[in-house]
Amino acid sequence: MILVRYVLKEQIAPFLAALFGITFLFVVDFLVKILDNVLSKGLPASTVLEIFALNLAWMLSLSIPMAVLVACLMAFGRMSGDHEITAVKAAGVSPLMLMRPVMLVSLLLSVLMVLFNNWVLPEANHRSVELMNAVSRKKPHVFIDAGRLITQFPDVQLWVNRIDPVSGTLYGIQVYELERKGAPRIVYADSATMDYVDNGATLMFRLRSGETHVVDPDDPANYFRIRFFAQDLAMKNVDDRLERRSRNYRSDREMPVEMMMDVVEQARSKYDTVLAEAQTRRLSTLLALNAALEGDTIVPKELNTEIKKDSVQLRRSMQKVRIQEMTALRATERLHGRLDGEKKRAAQYLVEIHKKFSTAFACFIFILIGAPLGIMARKGGIGTGIIYSIAFFVIYWICLIGGENLADRLIISPELAMWASNVIIGVFGVFITIAMVRDRFSGDSKVFRAVRFVGRLFKKLTRRIG
Repeated sequence: MILVRYVLKEQIAPFLAALFGITFLFVVDFLVKILDNVLSKGLPASTVLEIFALNLAWMLSLSIPMAVLVACLMAFGRMSGDHEITAVKAAGVSPLMLMRPVMLVSLLLSVLMVLFNNWVLPEANHRSVELMNAVSRKKPHVFIDAGRLITQFPDVQLWVNRIDPVSGTLYGIQVYELERKGAPRIVYADSATMDYVDNGATLMFRLRSGETHVVDPDDPANYFRIRFFAQDLAMKNVDDRLERRSRNYRSDREMPVEMMMDVVEQARSKYDTVLAEAQTRRLSTLLALNAALEGDTIVPKELNTEIKKDSVQLRRSMQKVRIQEMTALRATERLHGRLDGEKKRAAQYLVEIHKKFSTAFACFIFILIGAPLGIMARKGGIGTGIIYSIAFFVIYWICLIGGENLADRLIISPELAMWASNVIIGVFGVFITIAMVRDRFSGDSKVFRAVRFVGRLFKKLTRRIG
Protein backbone atom coordinates (compact mmCIF):
# COMPACT_ATOMS: atom_id res chain seq x y z
CA MET A 1 0.00 0.00 0.00
CA ILE A 2 2.89 2.33 0.75
CA LEU A 3 4.37 1.59 -2.68
CA VAL A 4 1.02 2.28 -4.33
CA ARG A 5 0.72 5.68 -2.65
CA TYR A 6 4.30 6.48 -3.55
CA VAL A 7 3.80 5.69 -7.25
CA LEU A 8 0.58 7.69 -7.43
CA LYS A 9 2.17 10.59 -5.59
CA GLU A 10 4.97 10.67 -8.14
CA GLN A 11 2.39 11.14 -10.92
CA ILE A 12 0.65 14.18 -9.45
CA ALA A 13 3.27 16.89 -9.88
CA PRO A 14 4.23 15.96 -13.49
CA PHE A 15 0.56 15.65 -14.42
CA LEU A 16 -0.32 19.10 -13.09
CA ALA A 17 2.75 20.67 -14.65
CA ALA A 18 2.06 19.07 -18.03
CA LEU A 19 -1.64 19.94 -17.86
CA PHE A 20 -0.84 23.57 -17.13
CA GLY A 21 1.81 23.79 -19.84
CA ILE A 22 -0.22 22.13 -22.59
CA THR A 23 -3.38 24.05 -21.73
CA PHE A 24 -1.37 27.27 -21.69
CA LEU A 25 -0.23 26.60 -25.26
CA PHE A 26 -3.84 26.07 -26.34
CA VAL A 27 -4.87 29.27 -24.58
CA VAL A 28 -2.13 31.31 -26.25
CA ASP A 29 -3.07 29.97 -29.68
CA PHE A 30 -6.76 30.71 -29.02
CA LEU A 31 -6.09 34.23 -27.78
CA VAL A 32 -3.93 35.04 -30.80
CA LYS A 33 -6.82 34.09 -33.08
CA ILE A 34 -9.58 36.06 -31.35
CA LEU A 35 -7.83 38.75 -29.30
CA ASP A 36 -7.86 41.42 -32.00
CA ASN A 37 -11.57 41.03 -32.73
CA VAL A 38 -12.51 40.77 -29.07
CA LEU A 39 -10.55 43.86 -28.03
CA SER A 40 -11.93 45.89 -30.92
CA LYS A 41 -15.45 45.23 -29.60
CA GLY A 42 -14.77 46.98 -26.32
CA LEU A 43 -16.07 44.01 -24.30
CA PRO A 44 -16.01 44.09 -20.50
CA ALA A 45 -13.51 41.92 -18.65
CA SER A 46 -16.28 39.59 -17.44
CA THR A 47 -17.32 38.76 -21.01
CA VAL A 48 -13.71 38.12 -22.05
CA LEU A 49 -13.29 35.78 -19.08
CA GLU A 50 -16.52 34.00 -20.01
CA ILE A 51 -15.26 33.44 -23.56
CA PHE A 52 -12.05 32.05 -22.14
CA ALA A 53 -13.85 29.80 -19.62
CA LEU A 54 -16.24 28.36 -22.21
CA ASN A 55 -13.42 27.52 -24.62
CA LEU A 56 -11.37 26.03 -21.82
CA ALA A 57 -13.58 22.94 -22.02
CA TRP A 58 -12.33 21.75 -25.43
CA MET A 59 -8.78 22.62 -24.40
CA LEU A 60 -9.00 20.35 -21.35
CA SER A 61 -10.51 17.52 -23.39
CA LEU A 62 -7.31 17.52 -25.46
CA SER A 63 -4.72 18.41 -22.84
CA ILE A 64 -5.74 15.88 -20.15
CA PRO A 65 -4.82 12.77 -22.19
CA MET A 66 -1.57 14.43 -23.23
CA ALA A 67 -0.80 15.32 -19.61
CA VAL A 68 -1.40 11.71 -18.56
CA LEU A 69 1.17 10.50 -21.07
CA VAL A 70 3.75 13.13 -20.10
CA ALA A 71 3.26 12.48 -16.38
CA CYS A 72 3.65 8.73 -16.78
CA LEU A 73 6.80 9.12 -18.86
CA MET A 74 8.38 11.58 -16.44
CA ALA A 75 7.43 9.75 -13.24
CA PHE A 76 8.59 6.30 -14.33
CA GLY A 77 11.61 7.83 -16.04
CA ARG A 78 12.73 9.48 -12.80
CA MET A 79 12.16 6.30 -10.83
CA SER A 80 14.17 4.34 -13.37
CA GLY A 81 16.93 6.94 -13.47
CA ASP A 82 17.26 6.89 -9.67
CA HIS A 83 17.39 3.05 -9.77
CA GLU A 84 14.16 2.78 -7.80
CA ILE A 85 12.77 0.41 -10.44
CA THR A 86 15.88 -1.75 -10.02
CA ALA A 87 15.43 -1.80 -6.26
CA VAL A 88 11.76 -2.75 -6.57
CA LYS A 89 12.62 -5.58 -8.96
CA ALA A 90 15.32 -6.78 -6.57
CA ALA A 91 12.67 -6.95 -3.86
CA GLY A 92 10.64 -9.30 -6.05
CA VAL A 93 8.05 -6.76 -7.23
CA SER A 94 7.33 -6.66 -10.97
CA PRO A 95 7.17 -3.28 -12.73
CA LEU A 96 3.68 -4.33 -13.79
CA MET A 97 2.64 -4.11 -10.14
CA LEU A 98 3.73 -0.47 -10.17
CA MET A 99 1.63 0.17 -13.26
CA ARG A 100 -1.58 -1.31 -11.85
CA PRO A 101 -2.57 1.57 -9.53
CA VAL A 102 -1.76 4.08 -12.26
CA MET A 103 -3.87 2.09 -14.74
CA LEU A 104 -6.80 1.97 -12.31
CA VAL A 105 -6.62 5.72 -11.76
CA SER A 106 -6.36 6.34 -15.50
CA LEU A 107 -9.38 4.10 -16.08
CA LEU A 108 -11.35 6.16 -13.56
CA LEU A 109 -10.13 9.32 -15.27
CA SER A 110 -11.30 7.91 -18.61
CA VAL A 111 -14.79 7.37 -17.23
CA LEU A 112 -14.84 10.94 -15.90
CA MET A 113 -13.65 12.20 -19.29
CA VAL A 114 -16.54 10.37 -20.97
CA LEU A 115 -18.98 12.21 -18.72
CA PHE A 116 -17.13 15.47 -19.33
CA ASN A 117 -17.14 15.02 -23.12
CA ASN A 118 -20.81 14.06 -23.14
CA TRP A 119 -22.28 16.72 -20.86
CA VAL A 120 -19.90 19.57 -20.10
CA LEU A 121 -18.13 19.93 -23.45
CA PRO A 122 -21.23 20.09 -25.73
CA GLU A 123 -22.96 22.63 -23.50
CA ALA A 124 -19.81 24.75 -23.28
CA ASN A 125 -19.44 24.66 -27.06
CA HIS A 126 -23.10 25.65 -27.50
CA ARG A 127 -22.86 28.60 -25.12
CA SER A 128 -19.57 29.65 -26.69
CA VAL A 129 -21.17 29.77 -30.15
CA GLU A 130 -24.10 31.79 -28.78
CA LEU A 131 -21.73 34.23 -27.09
CA MET A 132 -19.51 34.61 -30.15
CA ASN A 133 -22.59 35.24 -32.31
CA ALA A 134 -23.61 37.99 -29.90
CA VAL A 135 -20.10 39.42 -30.05
CA SER A 136 -20.18 39.36 -33.86
CA ARG A 137 -23.39 41.44 -33.81
CA LYS A 138 -21.72 44.06 -31.63
CA LYS A 139 -19.91 46.55 -33.87
CA PRO A 140 -19.85 44.16 -36.82
CA HIS A 141 -17.89 46.63 -38.96
CA VAL A 142 -14.67 45.55 -37.24
CA PHE A 143 -15.02 42.18 -38.97
CA ILE A 144 -14.96 43.81 -42.41
CA ASP A 145 -11.75 42.81 -44.10
CA ALA A 146 -10.65 43.03 -47.72
CA GLY A 147 -10.76 39.84 -49.77
CA ARG A 148 -12.98 37.93 -47.34
CA LEU A 149 -16.72 37.17 -47.36
CA ILE A 150 -18.35 38.88 -44.37
CA THR A 151 -21.30 36.96 -42.90
CA GLN A 152 -21.68 38.68 -39.51
CA PHE A 153 -24.52 40.98 -40.61
CA PRO A 154 -28.10 39.68 -40.23
CA ASP A 155 -29.37 38.26 -43.57
CA VAL A 156 -26.64 40.10 -45.51
CA GLN A 157 -23.30 39.00 -46.92
CA LEU A 158 -20.64 41.50 -47.90
CA TRP A 159 -17.50 41.42 -50.02
CA VAL A 160 -14.88 44.19 -50.20
CA ASN A 161 -11.94 44.24 -52.60
CA ARG A 162 -9.89 46.94 -50.86
CA ILE A 163 -10.03 49.18 -47.77
CA ASP A 164 -8.25 52.51 -47.50
CA PRO A 165 -6.32 52.28 -44.21
CA VAL A 166 -6.40 56.07 -43.71
CA SER A 167 -9.94 57.12 -44.60
CA GLY A 168 -11.62 53.72 -44.07
CA THR A 169 -13.30 53.95 -47.48
CA LEU A 170 -14.36 50.61 -48.96
CA TYR A 171 -13.69 49.87 -52.63
CA GLY A 172 -15.19 47.18 -54.85
CA ILE A 173 -18.32 46.52 -52.78
CA GLN A 174 -20.63 43.55 -53.37
CA VAL A 175 -23.69 43.17 -51.13
CA TYR A 176 -25.95 40.11 -51.14
CA GLU A 177 -29.29 40.55 -49.33
CA LEU A 178 -30.60 37.09 -48.46
CA GLU A 179 -33.85 37.92 -46.68
CA ARG A 180 -35.86 38.22 -49.87
CA LYS A 181 -37.73 35.21 -51.21
CA GLY A 182 -36.41 33.85 -54.46
CA ALA A 183 -33.09 35.17 -55.78
CA PRO A 184 -31.20 37.57 -53.48
CA ARG A 185 -30.84 41.25 -54.26
CA ILE A 186 -27.28 42.02 -55.33
CA VAL A 187 -25.75 45.48 -55.06
CA TYR A 188 -22.45 46.49 -56.66
CA ALA A 189 -20.69 49.76 -55.86
CA ASP A 190 -17.32 51.28 -56.68
CA SER A 191 -16.85 52.69 -53.17
CA ALA A 192 -18.64 53.21 -49.88
CA THR A 193 -18.23 54.82 -46.47
CA MET A 194 -19.73 53.66 -43.15
CA ASP A 195 -21.57 55.57 -40.46
CA TYR A 196 -23.62 54.57 -37.38
CA VAL A 197 -27.13 56.06 -37.01
CA ASP A 198 -30.08 55.55 -34.64
CA ASN A 199 -27.79 55.74 -31.62
CA GLY A 200 -25.62 52.94 -32.94
CA ALA A 201 -28.49 50.56 -33.77
CA THR A 202 -28.01 50.83 -37.55
CA LEU A 203 -24.86 50.77 -39.64
CA MET A 204 -25.33 52.89 -42.78
CA PHE A 205 -23.32 52.23 -45.93
CA ARG A 206 -23.05 55.27 -48.22
CA LEU A 207 -22.66 53.60 -51.61
CA ARG A 208 -21.31 55.49 -54.63
CA SER A 209 -21.42 54.68 -58.37
CA GLY A 210 -23.01 51.28 -58.55
CA GLU A 211 -25.97 49.23 -59.68
CA THR A 212 -28.61 46.98 -58.13
CA HIS A 213 -29.70 43.63 -59.59
CA VAL A 214 -33.17 42.43 -58.59
CA VAL A 215 -35.31 39.47 -59.66
CA ASP A 216 -39.07 39.84 -59.27
CA PRO A 217 -39.99 37.25 -56.58
CA ASP A 218 -43.51 36.89 -58.02
CA ASP A 219 -42.33 36.48 -61.61
CA PRO A 220 -38.71 35.26 -61.91
CA ALA A 221 -38.77 36.07 -65.62
CA ASN A 222 -38.65 39.79 -64.74
CA TYR A 223 -35.08 40.93 -64.10
CA PHE A 224 -34.16 44.51 -63.21
CA ARG A 225 -30.81 46.29 -63.24
CA ILE A 226 -30.89 49.73 -61.62
CA ARG A 227 -27.90 52.04 -61.83
CA PHE A 228 -27.30 54.70 -59.19
CA PHE A 229 -24.83 57.45 -58.41
CA ALA A 230 -25.44 57.44 -54.65
CA GLN A 231 -27.44 55.10 -52.45
CA ASP A 232 -27.71 54.37 -48.73
CA LEU A 233 -27.84 50.78 -47.48
CA ALA A 234 -28.89 50.26 -43.84
CA MET A 235 -27.71 47.30 -41.77
CA LYS A 236 -30.14 47.11 -38.86
CA ASN A 237 -29.92 45.29 -35.53
CA VAL A 238 -26.21 45.99 -35.08
CA ASP A 239 -26.59 47.71 -31.74
CA ASP A 240 -23.41 48.66 -29.93
CA ARG A 241 -24.68 46.68 -26.94
CA LEU A 242 -23.93 43.00 -26.45
CA GLU A 243 -27.30 41.39 -27.16
CA ARG A 244 -27.51 37.66 -26.47
CA ARG A 245 -30.04 35.48 -28.24
CA SER A 246 -30.97 31.88 -27.63
CA ARG A 247 -29.98 29.49 -30.39
CA ASN A 248 -32.03 26.35 -30.94
CA TYR A 249 -29.81 24.82 -33.60
CA ARG A 250 -26.93 22.67 -32.38
CA SER A 251 -24.12 21.20 -34.43
CA ASP A 252 -22.72 17.73 -33.76
CA ARG A 253 -20.11 19.16 -31.37
CA GLU A 254 -22.81 20.86 -29.34
CA MET A 255 -24.85 17.72 -28.68
CA PRO A 256 -24.60 14.95 -26.08
CA VAL A 257 -24.75 11.34 -27.18
CA GLU A 258 -28.50 11.08 -26.62
CA MET A 259 -29.30 13.96 -28.99
CA MET A 260 -26.90 12.68 -31.63
CA MET A 261 -28.41 9.21 -31.50
CA ASP A 262 -31.81 10.78 -32.21
CA VAL A 263 -30.32 12.45 -35.30
CA VAL A 264 -28.78 9.15 -36.39
CA GLU A 265 -32.11 7.35 -36.02
CA GLN A 266 -33.84 10.10 -37.99
CA ALA A 267 -31.26 9.80 -40.77
CA ARG A 268 -31.65 6.02 -40.90
CA SER A 269 -35.43 6.31 -40.94
CA LYS A 270 -35.26 8.91 -43.70
CA TYR A 271 -32.92 6.61 -45.62
CA ASP A 272 -35.43 3.76 -45.48
CA THR A 273 -38.28 6.07 -46.46
CA VAL A 274 -36.40 7.55 -49.43
CA LEU A 275 -35.34 4.09 -50.56
CA ALA A 276 -38.92 2.75 -50.45
CA GLU A 277 -40.31 5.79 -52.29
CA ALA A 278 -37.54 5.65 -54.88
CA GLN A 279 -38.10 1.99 -55.58
CA THR A 280 -41.76 2.67 -56.27
CA ARG A 281 -40.98 5.57 -58.60
CA ARG A 282 -38.19 3.73 -60.37
CA LEU A 283 -40.52 0.77 -60.97
CA SER A 284 -42.94 2.97 -62.90
CA THR A 285 -40.06 4.48 -64.88
CA LEU A 286 -38.63 1.07 -65.72
CA LEU A 287 -42.07 -0.20 -66.73
CA ALA A 288 -42.47 2.77 -69.06
CA LEU A 289 -39.03 2.07 -70.53
CA ASN A 290 -39.86 -1.59 -70.95
CA ALA A 291 -43.14 -0.70 -72.65
CA ALA A 292 -41.22 1.32 -75.22
CA LEU A 293 -39.15 -1.73 -76.16
CA GLU A 294 -40.02 -5.05 -77.74
CA GLY A 295 -37.44 -7.69 -77.01
CA ASP A 296 -34.01 -6.35 -77.92
CA THR A 297 -35.36 -3.86 -80.47
CA ILE A 298 -36.45 -0.25 -80.12
CA VAL A 299 -39.72 -0.90 -81.94
CA PRO A 300 -42.81 -0.10 -79.82
CA LYS A 301 -45.16 -3.00 -79.30
CA GLU A 302 -48.13 -1.19 -80.78
CA LEU A 303 -46.46 -0.97 -84.18
CA ASN A 304 -47.32 -4.13 -86.12
CA THR A 305 -46.12 -3.05 -89.56
CA GLU A 306 -42.56 -3.24 -90.71
CA ILE A 307 -40.62 -0.05 -90.16
CA LYS A 308 -37.82 1.06 -92.39
CA LYS A 309 -34.56 2.20 -90.83
CA ASP A 310 -34.97 5.77 -92.01
CA SER A 311 -38.70 6.06 -91.29
CA VAL A 312 -40.23 8.77 -89.12
CA GLN A 313 -41.77 6.15 -86.84
CA LEU A 314 -38.36 4.65 -86.14
CA ARG A 315 -36.81 8.01 -85.26
CA ARG A 316 -39.71 8.80 -82.96
CA SER A 317 -39.37 5.42 -81.29
CA MET A 318 -35.65 5.98 -80.73
CA GLN A 319 -36.34 9.41 -79.29
CA LYS A 320 -38.97 7.98 -76.96
CA VAL A 321 -36.56 5.32 -75.72
CA ARG A 322 -33.80 7.90 -75.10
CA ILE A 323 -36.20 10.05 -73.11
CA GLN A 324 -37.18 7.09 -70.97
CA GLU A 325 -33.52 6.17 -70.47
CA MET A 326 -32.55 9.71 -69.41
CA THR A 327 -35.52 9.86 -67.06
CA ALA A 328 -34.46 6.61 -65.41
CA LEU A 329 -30.84 7.77 -65.19
CA ARG A 330 -31.71 11.11 -63.58
CA ALA A 331 -34.03 9.39 -61.11
CA THR A 332 -31.25 6.97 -60.18
CA GLU A 333 -28.73 9.79 -59.70
CA ARG A 334 -31.13 11.72 -57.49
CA LEU A 335 -31.82 8.59 -55.50
CA HIS A 336 -28.14 7.89 -54.86
CA GLY A 337 -27.58 11.54 -53.94
CA ARG A 338 -30.32 11.55 -51.34
CA LEU A 339 -29.32 8.16 -49.94
CA ASP A 340 -25.65 9.16 -49.70
CA GLY A 341 -26.69 12.37 -47.99
CA GLU A 342 -28.56 10.50 -45.28
CA LYS A 343 -25.75 7.96 -44.86
CA LYS A 344 -23.16 10.73 -44.53
CA ARG A 345 -25.36 12.54 -42.04
CA ALA A 346 -25.63 9.43 -39.88
CA ALA A 347 -21.89 8.73 -40.21
CA GLN A 348 -20.99 12.28 -39.20
CA TYR A 349 -22.85 12.02 -35.91
CA LEU A 350 -21.68 8.45 -35.25
CA VAL A 351 -18.10 9.64 -35.66
CA GLU A 352 -18.64 12.33 -33.04
CA ILE A 353 -20.28 9.82 -30.68
CA HIS A 354 -17.38 7.39 -30.86
CA LYS A 355 -14.86 10.24 -30.61
CA LYS A 356 -16.22 11.17 -27.18
CA PHE A 357 -15.41 7.68 -25.93
CA SER A 358 -12.19 6.99 -27.83
CA THR A 359 -10.44 10.22 -26.81
CA ALA A 360 -11.51 9.69 -23.22
CA PHE A 361 -10.10 6.15 -23.07
CA ALA A 362 -6.85 7.42 -24.55
CA CYS A 363 -5.94 8.25 -20.94
CA PHE A 364 -5.88 4.52 -20.19
CA ILE A 365 -4.14 3.57 -23.46
CA PHE A 366 -1.32 6.05 -22.88
CA ILE A 367 -0.40 4.39 -19.59
CA LEU A 368 0.51 1.22 -21.52
CA ILE A 369 3.18 3.09 -23.46
CA GLY A 370 4.04 5.76 -20.88
CA ALA A 371 5.35 3.46 -18.16
CA PRO A 372 7.59 1.23 -20.33
CA LEU A 373 8.93 4.18 -22.30
CA GLY A 374 9.55 6.07 -19.09
CA ILE A 375 11.60 3.20 -17.72
CA MET A 376 13.66 3.13 -20.91
CA ALA A 377 14.05 6.91 -20.97
CA ARG A 378 15.68 6.79 -17.52
CA LYS A 379 17.24 10.19 -16.81
CA GLY A 380 16.01 11.84 -19.98
CA GLY A 381 14.00 14.26 -17.88
CA ILE A 382 11.17 16.45 -19.09
CA GLY A 383 12.73 16.88 -22.54
CA THR A 384 12.69 13.16 -23.26
CA GLY A 385 9.17 12.85 -21.89
CA ILE A 386 7.92 15.67 -24.10
CA ILE A 387 9.62 14.24 -27.20
CA TYR A 388 8.08 10.79 -26.69
CA SER A 389 4.72 12.38 -25.90
CA ILE A 390 4.76 14.52 -29.04
CA ALA A 391 5.74 11.51 -31.14
CA PHE A 392 2.91 9.29 -29.98
CA PHE A 393 0.38 12.09 -29.85
CA VAL A 394 1.17 13.04 -33.45
CA ILE A 395 0.63 9.40 -34.45
CA TYR A 396 -2.57 9.26 -32.42
CA TRP A 397 -4.09 12.41 -33.89
CA ILE A 398 -3.05 11.59 -37.45
CA CYS A 399 -4.94 8.31 -37.15
CA LEU A 400 -7.90 10.05 -35.49
CA ILE A 401 -8.23 12.93 -37.97
CA GLY A 402 -7.55 10.71 -40.96
CA GLY A 403 -10.11 8.21 -39.76
CA GLU A 404 -12.68 10.97 -39.27
CA ASN A 405 -12.22 12.18 -42.85
CA LEU A 406 -12.51 8.64 -44.22
CA ALA A 407 -15.64 7.93 -42.16
CA ASP A 408 -17.30 11.17 -43.27
CA ARG A 409 -16.73 10.06 -46.87
CA LEU A 410 -18.22 6.61 -46.12
CA ILE A 411 -14.93 4.85 -46.91
CA ILE A 412 -14.64 3.17 -43.51
CA SER A 413 -17.05 2.71 -40.62
CA PRO A 414 -17.22 5.34 -37.84
CA GLU A 415 -16.31 2.70 -35.25
CA LEU A 416 -13.09 1.76 -37.03
CA ALA A 417 -12.25 5.39 -37.75
CA MET A 418 -12.40 6.50 -34.13
CA TRP A 419 -11.00 3.42 -32.40
CA ALA A 420 -8.18 2.53 -34.82
CA SER A 421 -5.77 4.98 -33.17
CA ASN A 422 -6.49 3.49 -29.73
CA VAL A 423 -6.01 -0.03 -31.08
CA ILE A 424 -2.70 0.81 -32.79
CA ILE A 425 -1.24 2.61 -29.77
CA GLY A 426 -2.70 0.00 -27.41
CA VAL A 427 -1.19 -2.95 -29.30
CA PHE A 428 2.21 -1.29 -29.27
CA GLY A 429 1.78 -0.53 -25.56
CA VAL A 430 0.93 -4.15 -24.78
CA PHE A 431 3.96 -5.28 -26.78
CA ILE A 432 6.47 -3.10 -24.93
CA THR A 433 4.76 -3.79 -21.58
CA ILE A 434 5.22 -7.52 -22.12
CA ALA A 435 8.84 -6.87 -23.07
CA MET A 436 9.27 -4.86 -19.88
CA VAL A 437 7.77 -7.60 -17.70
CA ARG A 438 10.04 -10.18 -19.34
CA ASP A 439 13.02 -7.91 -18.67
CA ARG A 440 13.92 -7.39 -22.32
CA PHE A 441 14.85 -3.76 -21.90
CA SER A 442 18.55 -4.37 -21.73
CA GLY A 443 20.83 -2.26 -23.89
CA ASP A 444 21.37 -5.12 -26.36
CA SER A 445 17.72 -6.03 -26.87
CA LYS A 446 15.97 -5.34 -30.17
CA VAL A 447 13.02 -3.68 -28.45
CA PHE A 448 15.30 -1.33 -26.59
CA ARG A 449 17.31 -0.40 -29.67
CA ALA A 450 14.18 0.15 -31.78
CA VAL A 451 12.51 2.44 -29.27
CA ARG A 452 15.71 4.36 -28.61
CA PHE A 453 16.16 4.80 -32.36
CA VAL A 454 12.65 6.31 -32.63
CA GLY A 455 13.45 8.61 -29.72
CA ARG A 456 16.69 9.83 -31.31
CA LEU A 457 14.89 10.34 -34.62
CA PHE A 458 12.26 12.58 -33.04
CA LYS A 459 14.95 14.48 -31.15
CA LYS A 460 16.70 15.28 -34.43
CA LEU A 461 13.43 16.32 -36.05
CA THR A 462 12.51 18.65 -33.19
CA ARG A 463 15.97 20.21 -33.25
CA ARG A 464 15.73 20.90 -36.99
CA ILE A 465 12.26 22.32 -36.63
CA GLY A 466 13.39 24.50 -33.74
